[in-house]
Order: sequence, then structure tokens, then C-alpha cells
Amino acid sequence: MVDETRQDLALEREAVLQRHDELLLRLSRSDAIDGGDLDRALPLLTEVAAEGLACERSSVWLYTKDQIAIECQDLYCRGPHAHTAGELLQARDYPAYFRALAESRTIAATDAANDPATRELAATYLAPHGIGALLEAPIRRRGRLVGVLCNEYVGPARRFSRDEQMFAAAVADAVARALDAEGRRRVEDGLAHAKAALEQLDRENRALITRLRRSVERLSTPVLEVWSDVLALPIIGILGEERSAQMTERLLGELARTRARHVILDLTGLDDCDEQTAAAIGVMARAVRLLGAECTLSGVRPDLARTFVDLDLNLGGLRILRDMRHALQDVVVRRAAQLAPRP
Repeated sequence: MVDETRQDLALEREAVLQRHDELLLRLSRSDAIDGGDLDRALPLLTEVAAEGLACERSSVWLYTKDQIAIECQDLYCRGPHAHTAGELLQARDYPAYFRALAESRTIAATDAANDPATRELAATYLAPHGIGALLEAPIRRRGRLVGVLCNEYVGPARRFSRDEQMFAAAVADAVARALDAEGRRRVEDGLAHAKAALEQLDRENRALITRLRRSVERLSTPVLEVWSDVLALPIIGILGEERSAQMTERLLGELARTRARHVILDLTGLDDCDEQTAAAIGVMARAVRLLGAECTLSGVRPDLARTFVDLDLNLGGLRILRDMRHALQDVVVRRAAQLAPRP
């Protein structure tokens, strides 16, 4: 008879361990644990805990940010297959219970109402819910206590085996893993949002730089429409290759748009003139003439004149005057002559 009893107990234990293994395998196969979504992970964990321990109620409680209380994140009741949350337990009301959580791997309270670790809960928590026994598994992350997996047996006192305590601890570790995943997801989401914000800021900065560059280009290549058929382009500063190309493009664009007949290139503000600069001015002048407009150079200093001569630039067909005032006067005279009625 004794041998049969031992054999029955061994078979019963084997069945319990088999069930525990199956449930833990279910957790390991679920992407809810490592997916960083506690709304999916916690209900799964509490359901597995309740089923594995044959408890009516299983719940996950986490410490508040100020560490003065624990708050229920998910409570699973097997009977109605329902999940609730939100209850709060203050540490100041249950000092022995909170101290036991900090010092224990598991708390197996066979008679919860009289156990030194849990009897403080008797009047306010255990009795209202009809709880006779508790199996608590503290949740730790990187060695720090962050909460508890609470497994509550509704009914009389009940003993929890060592195997059940180990199972509860394993589920609590899975809760910690889910919390780690949720933390990683928050960091990753934060990084993703920060990256998106930086990319948006970069796009805005690039757009702003483009607008500013265009504004600078317009300011640095001010094609002035003096009259309906007269354009003036003051060339100021240093005329590099890129800037000369921009000036030429803008001048020809305005010339095509306005169909002006006269263009004045004023060189008074030109800082320096080397061979490349002189050649660029010659290119502008020839391009203007190719579009059918007359081109006048004003503000040609002696150094510019020497450079033009040294390069043997073909300035035939260009009018060269002392300054912008004389150039405008010359254009006025020639416009008047062109508009005067013929005899």
C-alpha cells in the first residue's frame, strides 16, 4: 500500500511537472513576452500562472515610481475568465509583507491569514476575496525588486509544493523578461522618434539653406529692370566660376523673360579681375548679344582694361562707358533715337 501511494504521488508529481513544462514552453514560443507589448504579455502570464498552480486568481503587481506602493497591472480570474487591473497596496499599510517581498525568492503562505508575511492583508484583502493561501513570486530586474507575481488560492488553507514554487518563480522571471522587452521597445521607439525628428529637422534645415542660398544668389546677382527694355547687372565682389555661371544664367533668364533690348554690365564694384574673371565677363557680354540685345560695360577701371587687352578679348560691338550714370544716359539717348519717328 505504501509503495502504491508513493507511486501515485510520483505519477501525480510527474503530471504536474509535465503541465508546468508545457505551460513554460507556451511562454517561450509566444512573441508576446519579448515583443515589448505588456497589454499582450501580462494577460498571457497571469493565465499561465493560474492554470499551472490551479489558482482562482493570479496577478502581476508593479511598484509605483516613488516605490511606496504596488499597483495591480493585470488580475486574471479563472472562473469568469476575466482580466482587471488598478488596485493599489500601500507599503506603509503592510510593512511586514513588503519586507518579505524584498527578502524572499518566493512566499508560500499555506494559511495566508496567519502567516507572518501575509497576515497584515487578512482584513482588507484576503477576507474580501475569500483567499485562503498565497504563493507570491517577487519580480526582479537586474537584481532590483520591481513587483510581484501574486497567486491566490480561493478557499481554505493550501500547501504549495516546491515544484509549484519553482514554477511561480519561473513565471515571475518571464514577467521580468517582458518588462525588459517593454523597456527596450520604449528606448527603440524613443530613438526612432528622435531619428524621425532629426531627419525632419534636417529636411527643414536643408530646405531653409536652399531658400537662403537662392535669396543670396538673387541678392548677389541683382538683375535690375531699369525700364521696360533695359536691364542692369551690377557685378559686386569676387566673380568666381560658380558665381559667374549663376549670373549668366539669371541674366539670360531675365533677358528672355523681359525681352529687353539693352543690358548694362556695371563693373564698378568688382573687387579683383584676373584672366578667369575677364573671360567670364566676355562670355556674359557675348551671350547677351546672341540674344539680340545691346550690351554696355560701365565702371571699367584701368586694371580691368589692361586685363581685357592682355587677353585680347573681342569687345567689338560693346559700348564701354565710365560709370553707370553715363551708361544710363547713353541708353536713354539711344532709346530716344530708336523711338523717334523717321523723316
